[in-house]
Amino acid sequence: MKIAVPVYDENLKIFENTGHTPYFAVFTQKGEGMFKKIDFLELRENPRANIHANKGCSHKDEDMSEEEQIAHKKEHDVLGEIIKDCEVVLVKMACKNTAKVFNECGIKVCKIAPNAIFAKDSFASMRLS
Repeated sequence: MKIAVPVYDENLKIFENTGHTPYFAVFTQKGEGMFKKIDFLELRENPRANIHANKGCSHKDEDMSEEEQIAHKKEHDVLGEIIKDCEVVLVKMACKNTAKVFNECGIKVCKIAPNAIFAKDSFASMRLS
């Protein structure tokens, strides 16, 4: 199984706002329980990256027309393309459009502990199998 985690860079520090993450770190999980092994596979760049939007962004659907809302949602479609081969994405924060795109792509969205700092910390509290 492949798992994606939004991160700043190769240091694999978690980026909180999934939709604007600079990169997705992709991991592979093999086995289960005490035999579970999770290995780093690669970084995938996000063209929607906005380092200044780590704590959230100012996009508010209620302030947009219906056409603007549709266009805004389409901007998020690239996120699903980036990690379309992953079964799970671990997030601290994801707007409704980000979550919708992942769900449409069959990618399960799992919330990770607020105190997780690095991608490896996000696996401690998760039961992925």
